[in-house]
Amino acid sequence: MNTVLVYGGKSCEHDISVITACLARGYFSGELYSVYFDKENQSYLVPNDYKPARHVAEKLKNRVVFLFGEKKIAVLKGKRISKIISVDVVVNCCHGLNGEDGTVAAMCNLLGVPVVGSPLIPSAVAMDKVVTKQVLNQMGLPTVKGFALREQELSDLISLKDNYSYPLIVKPSLLGSSIGVSVVKNDEELERALSVAFKYDCKVLCEQALTDYTELNCAAMRVKGEVRTGKVDCPVTLNDILTFEDKYVSNKAVEKSIEVGKDIAEQVKEYTERIYRELGFQGVIRVDYLYDNKENKLYVNEINTIPGSLAYGLWEGEYTRTEYGQALVEQAVNDKRMSEQHVYAFDSGVLNGVNGIKKK
Repeated sequence: MNTVLVYGGKSCEHDISVITACLARGYFSGELYSVYFDKENQSYLVPNDYKPARHVAEKLKNRVVFLFGEKKIAVLKGKRISKIISVDVVVNCCHGLNGEDGTVAAMCNLLGVPVVGSPLIPSAVAMDKVVTKQVLNQMGLPTVKGFALREQELSDLISLKDNYSYPLIVKPSLLGSSIGVSVVKNDEELERALSVAFKYDCKVLCEQALTDYTELNCAAMRVKGEVRTGKVDCPVTLNDILTFEDKYVSNKAVEKSIEVGKDIAEQVKEYTERIYRELGFQGVIRVDYLYDNKENKLYVNEINTIPGSLAYGLWEGEYTRTEYGQALVEQAVNDKRMSEQHVYAFDSGVLNGVNGIKKK
């Protein structure tokens, strides 16, 4: 089986995507091809042993084009095709925009191949924090109260924040990896935080910050058609929130076994399975939660459709790395097979007339 792993892309989370891909290569057996999208979305075939730093240190040569409808990719030498590779399945390791937001899922639909990852629509919903909150609220799931603010609506800020007290959290709506996220404790800090957030997105989410809380993570995927949830973990930090540096630079944030009550762990798993099933996710997702220690209340925080390292750490001990990759691929192939049972052509007859106009 030819597996094509795609990663990188024009996204603020580009570098994190590279790290995820370099780790995920070890999950997949058979013929593996690594296709890297640079920061301008130009795609290249790179060796499977390519280390993260080489992606920015070396000039890339082997351009790749996707042959839509043919289930193939072509490797270019200059302007000519030097090699054609059949694609059996694509593994999406692109974090953020131009990948995690449904773009890669759409590309795979056009290519006609299965993808390890979620479909276009649920991916797009999960990418947008404001839309995610609206959908979760519609499902009756608890979220921390918050309001959306667009750059052209700054004049509405005073009235919008009247029902809130500091501290607040300010997040770009279409970003992950804690980039552009700030905790603010007064009007001056709020103004600065909004200025930062609007550099990344035209829409931001402002939420009431919890002051005494525990962050919880849980992953879900479908195995042999059955939705399963992984272990519930608790990332810890010395900062007010789990920052980019905590996650990827300082290594101060670690995952540890959950220490909250068993009933909370069961609630997390129940919510995670429901979110996965009802919103139509595929592949593996990670749902992040906040548990208010003062109020003893659980909130759904975010949904990650391409979690870091494909969330293997939340399944470790249950699967080896290659067993994990095999489970993901097998389910993706089965999902594609099921979707192909639907009808995608309708002979309307409206194009049978002269110049495309039906004869009377």
